[in-house]
Amino acid sequence: MNNDVKFLVEAYKQVKNKEHTSEKDFETFLEKRAAGAVKIAHSAKEKGGYSILTAVHFAAKAKPYAESKKWANKEDRNEHFKIKAKEIYEKLSNLDNLSQKQFQALMGELEVWGEVYIRSIKPNSLKVS
Repeated sequence: MNNDVKFLVEAYKQVKNKEHTSEKDFETFLEKRAAGAVKIAHSAKEKGGYSILTAVHFAAKAKPYAESKKWANKEDRNEHFKIKAKEIYEKLSNLDNLSQKQFQALMGELEVWGEVYIRSIKPNSLKVS
């Protein structure tokens, strides 16, 4: 491959990478994950019984996703996401004082803060075609 073709191929890869990692992509990620959590929470609640714990787990994700969306375009979002994850992790360290519902809610929140932090620092860690 000659140098001109190599340059064009590399430039194309960089443009595609920037498109994939745009702020709009991050917001779309948040919206789709939040919508999926709502759908699962609703379905589990309708089933009732032991599925209520699943409903609690996924319903608890709504607030962190909404907050993440507010932070999506802020320069210090990564630090905020990491701090929130650590706060939830600390709450989980006292399992003896938690009910099953409280535990499931905290785990749902922790999942959100962890995944938005990872997605924010490693935008291509999960490529979706």
